[in-house]
Amino acid sequence: MRAVKLILMFGAVLTLLLSCSSSRFVEPLKRGENALALDFGGPIVSVPGVATIPIPFSSLTYGRGLTQKLTAFGSWYTTASVFNVWQFDCGVVREIWYNSERKMGVTLSPQANFAFDSFENNFSFWPILESNFHWKYKFRFQQQDDLLNGSKQRYNFIYAGVNTWFELKGTKAHGVKQTTRVVPNFHIGHSIRRNDWSFNVEMKMLSPFSNNESVVLDYRSILGSQGATGVYIGVIKRF
Repeated sequence: MRAVKLILMFGAVLTLLLSCSSSRFVEPLKRGENALALDFGGPIVSVPGVATIPIPFSSLTYGRGLTQKLTAFGSWYTTASVFNVWQFDCGVVREIWYNSERKMGVTLSPQANFAFDSFENNFSFWPILESNFHWKYKFRFQQQDDLLNGSKQRYNFIYAGVNTWFELKGTKAHGVKQTTRVVPNFHIGHSIRRNDWSFNVEMKMLSPFSNNESVVLDYRSILGSQGATGVYIGVIKRF
């Protein structure tokens, strides 16, 4: 019985917060470089009789560097498909400013998110705009002998940004009028890169201007009754 309740609650979360995922690629890939990214996590909720935990959403992303400053990517929300919600997104990451001396940069990422609910045959589409500031530290410069031996860069970086969703539909579930058209989500994260692998952790402030007291689940937020706090972990493999 408890398992059934958990499944129903997860389904409710998917309906309410399909936007949950970490940042895709904070910095562009190199030209011609490919990458696979897997991430887990979601909003923190209190599950009665279980625990207060981040919902373990997952998504799989493929990216490719088109130029040194432009990367294209596409994602599949794997957990959503378990509940017959087929959700994908695609977009690009463009470096708009980078200081090579200080190892700081800013990227802009326009995206499109699509979801199809096969239970009710509903299709949804959300334009997204994300921006990130990142700063590398403990950066190890590559020497010529490293390049000849095939060694890669090793560094850490921190990043912060905002991911904004735009709601196009005029009504929500059950014909309720849509009053929130712009939904910003703020985040901060840390990444460790070792050769072709990166390991990320991110905290997200989801829908910080929306009240969370009238929804199905007991969301936990650092802002109390506003929005939800999300926690995510991820790994990226470049090739």
